[in-house]
Amino acid sequence: MRTANSAVRVVTGMVERELEQLESDDQYVEAIKKIAEIQSPILKRLSSNIKETLSKFLHTVKNVSVSIPEDVRYRTIRRGCKIIIDDGTPTLLQNKGDGAQSLAALGILRHASDRVSRSRNLVIAIEEPESHLHPFAIHELKEVLNELSDEHQLLLTTHNPLFIDRRAVCNNIIVKNNKARSAKNINEIREILGVRASDNLRNAEFVLVVEGENDRKAIKALLLERSEYLSSIIENGTMAIDSLAGGNNLTYKLSLLRDNFCIFHAFLDHDAAGKNSYERARKQGLLNDKEVHFSVVPNLREAEIEDLYLLDFYHDAIYNFYGVSLKKKEFKTKKKWSDRVASCFHASGKDWNDRIEEEIKNRIANLVEQSPRDAVNEYCTSLDALIESLEKRLKERESAKKMDVIEE
Repeated sequence: MRTANSAVRVVTGMVERELEQLESDDQYVEAIKKIAEIQSPILKRLSSNIKETLSKFLHTVKNVSVSIPEDVRYRTIRRGCKIIIDDGTPTLLQNKGDGAQSLAALGILRHASDRVSRSRNLVIAIEEPESHLHPFAIHELKEVLNELSDEHQLLLTTHNPLFIDRRAVCNNIIVKNNKARSAKNINEIREILGVRASDNLRNAEFVLVVEGENDRKAIKALLLERSEYLSSIIENGTMAIDSLAGGNNLTYKLSLLRDNFCIFHAFLDHDAAGKNSYERARKQGLLNDKEVHFSVVPNLREAEIEDLYLLDFYHDAIYNFYGVSLKKKEFKTKKKWSDRVASCFHASGKDWNDRIEEEIKNRIANLVEQSPRDAVNEYCTSLDALIESLEKRLKERESAKKMDVIEE
């Protein structure tokens, strides 16, 4: 399905098979003039299907028309068609580029798969589906291929990490030196594709993304303490925790992780910056509602990870070093943690700046790392919800792997 000619043949062949049903139609035998009327709904449906798929990749496409010329209809009802793509200038499909022709063929296949699934399955083989496509179109194409793979067997040859099966590594077949075998681990696939991952991600298949290095340090300690299952997954390197060095870097970080074919989950501050970062990532198709948790604290409009900790757990460390007590009325407002601490510093005649904020967050993270069991206010349940979700996603991934092994 890579070359222009093969793509057109696929489309023509699918149209021909769609129209085979008319051979036994009495109206066809009795009146050839009614054939156009009978064919019209089918051709319109095919036209609409191609347009629906193609417009996702080529936003200038206004309309697609599949029709059968009158002379062709009389000569042979099933052996010829023309497909016109209107992206500002109506043009025959065979005069479009290879990318547009291949996408049109996939659109027809997706339509046909619904019909054949009742009686038989398709084996669909596609060579380098990323060829001739804009990077943004590749992500849309992946969704179409995922839909097809739900009902049919899909075989892809690719050099693009986006099409790697992240769920079950053994589903990826490495072809090297005229030999083919199932991949053994994620790092093996990275090496053969020339993908360079940082040390903490070298063998990781699943990555929890947090906003800063202090968050990474504290969350790791809390997960190790509160979940025996996650502890084993982290210790064996299957799961890693990575930091963004700032919430605004979320889309950039997730893009890198995607290219390293990692599955990921995000834990972000429940403030304007965290929520805005998530919305940008969601709109770019990098993250969805199931794959993100926030440091939500009851009765607080906004919250940071430090809002999850007991005040008594870290109060003395701040008081002894800075001479500022947080047991003040200024700390009892509904603002997020850093704003409340800043108010306490100002009320105590102290300056508050980015350096001091980072120092204090680092000191608290070190305390959590040393004594994770005593750190969290159990009234705040967002951490428990995160752990539950991570365990569920990882166990589902393990189950999928086992099923693939059984099927093989």
